[in-house]
Amino acid sequence: MKHILALMDYKSVFGSKKFNFPYRSGMDKEKLAHYFQELGYIVEYRFFNEIDFRSKEYIGKHIIYTSSEDVDYLYKSYIEDIIYGLEQMGANVMPTYNHLRANNNKVFMEFLRDYKGYTSNLKSRSFGSMNDLLMEIETLKFPVVFKTSEGAVGRGVKLVESPEDLIRQVKKTTKRNYKMDLWDFGRSLKHKGYIKESLYRKKFIVQEFIPNLKNDWKILFYGEKLYIFKRPIQEGRDIRASGGGIQNYHYGLQAEAPYKIFDYASDIYNKMNVPHASIDIAYDGKEFYLIEFQSLYFGTSALVNSKGYFIKDKDVWRFIENQIELEKAYALGVDHYLKKQNKLSFEKVCND
Repeated sequence: MKHILALMDYKSVFGSKKFNFPYRSGMDKEKLAHYFQELGYIVEYRFFNEIDFRSKEYIGKHIIYTSSEDVDYLYKSYIEDIIYGLEQMGANVMPTYNHLRANNNKVFMEFLRDYKGYTSNLKSRSFGSMNDLLMEIETLKFPVVFKTSEGAVGRGVKLVESPEDLIRQVKKTTKRNYKMDLWDFGRSLKHKGYIKESLYRKKFIVQEFIPNLKNDWKILFYGEKLYIFKRPIQEGRDIRASGGGIQNYHYGLQAEAPYKIFDYASDIYNKMNVPHASIDIAYDGKEFYLIEFQSLYFGTSALVNSKGYFIKDKDVWRFIENQIELEKAYALGVDHYLKKQNKLSFEKVCND
């Protein structure tokens, strides 16, 4: 039996799962361990705080882990420290640290999209303060989509029509520390030539606006299995399809997936090189656009509500009517990823 270490948070939660009980309790860990055992793996659960960085046991060890959407992402920051440290030690963390960093961090997500070459047809700009924005605001073509770096299910997303509207939006979404602002003002009085801190320092992105979209599609990958649903943009939700309510979505064969969207998504998933992925894609009738992506702790309604999944068979995507439990799909995704890793390692040894 091969060994996998699974890291859970302080509430004993591992991963995310729609319609779980108790509420927000993550995957069923017993079921997950059972499905891994069927595939030849023994799963050991530990808390993040139990990791001992003086130990050498993590070198080469397979590690899966949860993320977090706690308020202000404070615990997620702690998880990032642990996973980055384990990766530096030589552990096989799945997914790799850069995908955890991109989880609910749209600024880093955009960096990852660009330097990994997932797609380049949707342009975006990132900024860390109002001052950064003001340096470049005259180069922006309006309307644009404003996105706070943090946030899920459409929170922090807004269509802005003008530079003035964008400036108002940045101010609106930044929490100022008036005590520190006053202190910094005092510095400017005391020290000649001192440049004050920007009053609005919270990272965000400005993304190209795609006009006339009626919906987008969310596609989930668990290894070779692909799940899809269509999300209409509803009245009163501006440009946001995400967070519109699962009762309004269309799953599987009812998703009316456009031709080639599966190949487009699959190409991105393969470049991501992760066990699982959630990919949001828009289509304007001519081109596909990668809107956002995640590789852990994403919504699972596409799997839970679909009657089956798509799989590629001899260059043809076929729908398999077969509902699979999330825990089984998750385990299959990790197994597929590890087998792919082993194959690539073997091929590298043969070529050296």
